[in-house]
This record gives sequence, structure tokens and C-alpha cells, in this order.
Amino acid sequence: MKELEIVIGLEVHVQLGTESKIFCSCSTKFQSLPNTNICPVCCGYPGVLPVFNKRALELAVRACLAMQCKINKKIYFERKNYFYPDLPKNYQISQYKKPLGEEGFLELPTGKKIKIERIHLEEDAGKLIHKESHSLADFNRSGIALLEIVSCPDIGSPQEAFDYLGYLKLFLQYIGVSNCDMEKGSLRCDANISLKKKEAKELGVKTELKNMNSFRGVKDALEYEVKRQESRIQKGEEIFQETRLWDVDKQKTVAMRTKEEARDYRYFPEPDLLDFFVSDEFINEEKKFIKESPCQKRKRFLAEYGLSEKETEILIANLKMADFFEQAVKFYPKPREISNWLIGPFLELLNSFSDKTPPSKVSGGSTCARLCPQGYEGIPMDKFKAVKITPANFSKIVILFSQKKINNLAAKKVLSLSIATNRDIDEIIEKEELLQVSSKEELISFVEEVIRDNPKPVKEYLNGKLPAIMFLIGQVMKKTKGTANPQVVKEMIEKSFKSRQ
Repeated sequence: MKELEIVIGLEVHVQLGTESKIFCSCSTKFQSLPNTNICPVCCGYPGVLPVFNKRALELAVRACLAMQCKINKKIYFERKNYFYPDLPKNYQISQYKKPLGEEGFLELPTGKKIKIERIHLEEDAGKLIHKESHSLADFNRSGIALLEIVSCPDIGSPQEAFDYLGYLKLFLQYIGVSNCDMEKGSLRCDANISLKKKEAKELGVKTELKNMNSFRGVKDALEYEVKRQESRIQKGEEIFQETRLWDVDKQKTVAMRTKEEARDYRYFPEPDLLDFFVSDEFINEEKKFIKESPCQKRKRFLAEYGLSEKETEILIANLKMADFFEQAVKFYPKPREISNWLIGPFLELLNSFSDKTPPSKVSGGSTCARLCPQGYEGIPMDKFKAVKITPANFSKIVILFSQKKINNLAAKKVLSLSIATNRDIDEIIEKEELLQVSSKEELISFVEEVIRDNPKPVKEYLNGKLPAIMFLIGQVMKKTKGTANPQVVKEMIEKSFKSRQ
């Protein structure tokens, strides 16, 4: 690989956050019954006329502005002609010669700017459900508003492609363009990859990769393709321009078809839609939604709050989470403590409960590794709909824990009882009897009872097996229903043992 250079370009399709489709009034609601959100327009019946969705244009312009694109004031749509069973019109209304936005960029945390070649609007196709002996067509997605974001071949590694996708997703979520939920098909990515000799000016023969349904899948597919192309080059074998599918089960790419060129689609202007003009007033209105970018927020969190890179990546992976953190810090200006409780118990609860599972009934394990393996797979935006606790009440729990008025177990219980209800914190503590007991006078009887009733671990500890004390502490915690101060209990047990030696 020392003499070869990786060249990657990504084509990302993003479903815009509109309530209706791009050229008709059909609903975009996810998981509707098959073929219920359809009409003669999105099914391509003869004689129907499309009507352009203004909201789709607003969101598209906003995305172009966020990525510093030059916006074409005059735009028009074209027909991209091809046959596929889930494309009832046998053409797709898209933009080719005159995209909405051009010549933008997306900055990564490394400081590298990935150039954006074009951003254009188009309609989605339907969906095929393949069975053993037949296939079913669902046209609910047909006509949904898509934004295609095409990068220049500036990406130099699979990891950089992963980072680009992560920050592109955050960009779009921050400005309210899309939920970017890959599980719902709101964000899909195709990748073009080639290898060339480092001194060569011309790019190598590219391969297009499809069927990647996660950021990790994109990275894995690109890593496999790098090895495949490198092997062919070393053997002197030819690399063909083709489309290959990523087989998740076999962890390899497989040939699908030779790659089409633009001329194969026979583009021509859409005769049923007039040209559209984007005014300066329209653009200025959308500029109001462009605020702090994820990259800027990352830099500020690192500098202002003294957080680690891992903590920062998790917090900024969801705008609502980042805002919640900053508001909580205003009530308790100790960012590391607020961050620890947000990334730990808070996310554990949030990730575990659903509409059918009350948060007070859940428990969890390691949260960070599950939620944010690489920093970008944050909690989905809609998860926060269930969060009712205010930053003020959340910070109050952290304050009470830091003051040792409630212990770790009690603090987690209070959080679980208030996260989806915003119940009064003091009321919960009083009703559940969760105030931490630190008084030695109140604990002495429990400590003496545990030492008396557990001679085996006591003997083990006195014989040098120091971890045995944890069992004894646990027994005291059990007898006090988790309200004892474990540090005070430990000190009392150790003092009792010393008096025996």
C-alpha cells in the first residue's frame, strides 16, 4: 500500500423532514401499511401533474448554506429515465445539469475540509420486499423528498469516510433538515472508491459500493474493497468500473452490474414543472437556522468545559443532549460531574426504556460502549421525547450526591423515578426514604449485627483476604435498604477489626 493512494467519494441520500412527499400531498409517515401513502401522482398515472413542495426547498437551501455551497438562484428538474419494478413512472424526477448547491465543504474534527461537489433534490423510488418465490412492491416511499449530497473524491481512508458521515449526519440534525435515522431509511450512502499510484495525476478505475446500512458497514465495505483492488493491482489484473454490493453476512463485496454513465439515463428537462427561482429573501430566511456547527461545538466543549474527547463526542452526538448538558451546568457549574451522570446513568435509562417500558422499571449495563462506539452513534433525537426531567432537577440530583446526602444507588433510583415525569426530587427522596445515613450512631447496630452473623468472611479478612470486606459492606447496605454511606460503613468495619487484633 505504500505506493498506492486511496481515493473515496461518497453519495449520501437524505430524506428531508417534510410531512408530505416532494410532488404530492401523500404522507411520509414511517411504517404505514404497504401502499397506503400513495396517489396517482407518486404512482405515475397518466395525465397527473406534480406540484413542488416548498418545505422541501426550504430544508434543501438550509443544508446548502450549512455546507457553504454556492446556491443556484434558478433551478429546474429533469427526468432520469430507467426501468425498475419499484419505479412506477419508469423515470425519476431529479436535478442533473443545474443542482441546487455546488462547491461547498464539510470540515472534520481533524481540520480537513472535504469538498462538496453538488447538492440536489430528487424523489425517492419505492421498495421491493423479496420473498423466496416472488417479490412485493411497496410504493409508500415513492415520491419522498430526498437530498443527494455528493462529495468530491477527497476522502483518503475508510476511517475518514466514517468520520465524514458522522459529522454530515450531525450537521443535518443540528439544522433540522432530517432525523438521519438509517434504520428508517432516512440516510443512505453509496461509495465510490479507487486506488492510484501516489505520483499519478489521473484517478484509478472506480468501483461503486451499495447496500451499506450503517456507518460501520460503509467502513467495513471500503476496507474490504481496498484489499480487493490492491490484490488485483499487484497481480497485474484489470479493475473494471462496476457496481458491487456489500454482503454483510460474508463480509465481502460482490459484483452487481457494470456501472451506468449519465448518458444511459437520457436526462431531459421535466416538462410538467416550471423553472424555480430562489430569492435572496428566501435564502436569508433559512440562514436564521444555521447556528453553531457540530465541529464548532466540539471545539468549544473541549476548551470551555475541560471534557475529554470521548465525553465530548457522546454529548454532541445529539443536539438535545448537548443543550441539556449546558443548561444543567448553569445550575451546577461542575461540568465533569454533570457529564459523568449524563453519559452514565442518564443515557443508560434513556437507552433502555421505550414507550412500553417505564423508566423506573429498567436497569442497564455499560452505556458508553453500547451507545457511542465511535462517537457518532448517539441517542436518536426522538428518544428525548420521553425525557421530562428538567436540567435544574437533574443537576439537583448530582448536587445531592456530591454533598453525600444520597448515595450512588439512591441517586440512580431518584433519576429513574423522575426522568420521564419530572417529579419533585425532595418529595421522591422523602417518600422512598433515600437520604443517606452517615451517622455512626445510627449505623453501629447494623455493623455489629453483620459482623456477628458472618463469621466466615470476617475470618477471611483477618487472615489477609481483604476483598472479603466488600461482602460485609454489602450486607450492611442491604439491611439499611441502600441508604448507608458505604465509605463510613467500611471505616467502621475496619476499626472494629483493628480492635480485635
